[in-house]
Amino acid sequence: MVYHLIYSPIAADDLDRVWDEVWEASLSFDTADKYVEDLRNALIQKKKYPRTGSPLTYMGELTGLYSVTFKEYMAFYRIHGDAIEVARVLYSRSDYMKTLFGKSEYALEDDED
Repeated sequence: MVYHLIYSPIAADDLDRVWDEVWEASLSFDTADKYVEDLRNALIQKKKYPRTGSPLTYMGELTGLYSVTFKEYMAFYRIHGDAIEVARVLYSRSDYMKTLFGKSEYALEDDED
């Protein structure tokens, strides 16, 4: 079975932000276009076997999200029926757990984040 690949509206915005960041670093439209294209191709590779992505756990529990790492970014996706829905594309060195779940996995319980 080959799954359909869809992007949530926020993931589409994330890809636009990635393009902007790569363009700002390189000042090259071609470089930014190629970078985002290659990132999308990394996700396309999961269309046949989506569960080969890295399963994401949070607070010791599986979340139903998988990730694909491409250079400095991570794409997070869920499997729904015959579709792979890309939920977010985030900088890999960010606190992506906080972005995804509202709280860092390693935050102390008495933190007031």
